[in-house]
Amino acid sequence: MINSVSNNSKASAIDYIKSITGMSDHDTRQFLDRLETRDTNRINDILPDLLDGLGKGQMLELLYTAIDSAHEMVVITDARNRIGDEKIIYVNNSMERVTGYTKEELIGENPKIFQGPDTDKETIQRLRKKLSQGKHFEGETFNYRKDGSMYRVRWSIDPIRDEQGEITHFVSVQQDVTDQWRQKKKLEDMVKERELLLKEIHHRVKNNLAVIAGLLQLQSDKTNSEETRHILSESINRIQSIATLHEKLYKTDDFNNIFLPDYFKDLLEQLINSMEQNEMNIATNTDIAKITIPVSKAVPLSLIFNELVTNSIKHGFEEQDEGTIRISVDQTNDIVTMRVSDNGIGFPDDLEIEKLQSLGLRLIDTLCKQLQGEYEFENRNPGTGFILRFKLDQMDTVYNRT
Repeated sequence: MINSVSNNSKASAIDYIKSITGMSDHDTRQFLDRLETRDTNRINDILPDLLDGLGKGQMLELLYTAIDSAHEMVVITDARNRIGDEKIIYVNNSMERVTGYTKEELIGENPKIFQGPDTDKETIQRLRKKLSQGKHFEGETFNYRKDGSMYRVRWSIDPIRDEQGEITHFVSVQQDVTDQWRQKKKLEDMVKERELLLKEIHHRVKNNLAVIAGLLQLQSDKTNSEETRHILSESINRIQSIATLHEKLYKTDDFNNIFLPDYFKDLLEQLINSMEQNEMNIATNTDIAKITIPVSKAVPLSLIFNELVTNSIKHGFEEQDEGTIRISVDQTNDIVTMRVSDNGIGFPDDLEIEKLQSLGLRLIDTLCKQLQGEYEFENRNPGTGFILRFKLDQMDTVYNRT
C-alpha cells in the first residue's frame, strides 16, 4: 500500500514500529496502511495496543515515522501575527517527492514558494480568512514544483493550539490530484463539445423546417383553392410548432427537456397570429404548471396542442364576436394532465366524435397513442373540452422550476 517512500525506507519504518511495540509484521503494515488512508475507525482500534507501554519520546518518534511515511503530503508551519507570514518548520517525504524540493530547501520558507501565476487568488484569500478566524480550511488550486511545472493540489489546513487555546502552528495535509483534475477537465471539454454540436443540430433543424414552411407558404399564395390554402396553412402550423421546439432547445443548456410554460406560451401566440380571425376577439386563459418534460414527449404533445387550439380558433366560435380558449397543464406524481377547452358553439348533441375521420382528429388519436395516454372530448355548455392524461417513465426527467 505505502508507495510514497522507497522500499528501504518503508522497511525501516515497519522494523522500527515492530521493535518498540512488539506488534506483528501484519499488524504493523496494516496500521501504516490505515494511517495513510486516514481510516480513523481502524486507527482507534489499533492505537491502544500500539501505544500501550510506550514512553512519550517513543510515541512522538513513532508518530513522526508514520507521518514521514504517509502517501499524502504534510506541511507544518509556525503561526505569525499576520496570516501569510508563516514559515515552514516541517515537511514529510511525500512533499519532497511531489514538489522536487528537499526538506532543507523548504524549512524556513514561506508556503508561497509553491504558488505561481495559475494559483487561484480567491482560494488563497478564502484560506487566509479561514485561518485568521482559527477555522478549518479545505481547498483546491494549482501549485508549482521546483522545476516550474504545475500540479493540482487539494489540501486541508487545521490550526494547532496550546493548552491556553492559542494557535501555535498550522498543519496542512495535501494531495496531488493532477491526474484526477485532467480527467475531469477532459470530460468537461467533451461535454462542452457535445453541447455545441447539439446546439448546431437544433439550429439547422429549425432553419430547415423554416425553409419547408416557407415553401408551403409560397404554394399557398399561388393557389386559388380555399381548401388547398386551408390544408397548407394547417401543415405550416404543424411544422412551425416543431421548429419552435428546436429553437427553444437551441437557446437552452438542456437539450433533453423542454420547459412547458415558455414553450406553450410561444406556440399559442404563434397560432393566434397565424390564423385569420376576421374581427373576432379571442382571449386566452392559461394555467400551465412550471414543469419540464422530455423532448420525446414534448413533440407529440405540442402537435396535439396545435390541433386543438387551431380547431377552436377556426371552428369553435362561428357566428360569435368573441371567445375564450382555456389551457391548463398540471402534474400529479408521474401523471401529466393537459386540458384544452373553449366557450364556443360546441359539438352537435348527436355527433359521435370517434366516428369522425378528419385528419386533425386522426392525428390527435395517433399522437395520444404515441404518448401512451388516455384522452376524451367533452361537450360542454357552452363549448367543448379535451382532456389528455399520460404517464412519465422513470427515465423521463420532470421537475419543478423555482
